[in-house]
Amino acid sequence: MSQDTPEVLEISIPSTYDAMEKVAGLIEEAGRRVGIGEDDEVDLMISVMEAVNNAIQHGNEENPQKEVHIRIVTAASELICTVRDEGGGFDLAQVPDPLRKENLLNPSGRGILMMREFMDYVDFTTDPEGTSVRMRKTFDPAAPNHA
Repeated sequence: MSQDTPEVLEISIPSTYDAMEKVAGLIEEAGRRVGIGEDDEVDLMISVMEAVNNAIQHGNEENPQKEVHIRIVTAASELICTVRDEGGGFDLAQVPDPLRKENLLNPSGRGILMMREFMDYVDFTTDPEGTSVRMRKTFDPAAPNHA
């Protein structure tokens, strides 16, 4: 199913990991609405879940009083996802490069790398209300792997 008019799906969750199941459901619903293929849905799922995990852990410092806001805009050939925390922000230049030799064995630190690898566009912005990650995934609705 494709669509001519963009639709918006959004939820806000407390900064707890058990709330991430709701995010997975939102991503699956967005994928169903546009008929995205399985490979693209996996890319989207990994990227959005990484962004939400970072928002909970780093942005909101696992404070359940703070929320993570997830917004997905669906259109005929793209999905635009925004994940926003209520934290103090971060300096992207200070994030260690996970591909450097000294970081290769670290058990974490690859979320931003995966987002950039799996999505077509990733941008980070910080303002007084928190940090937002905006990601876009484009796809060909006529491709054989689309419903």
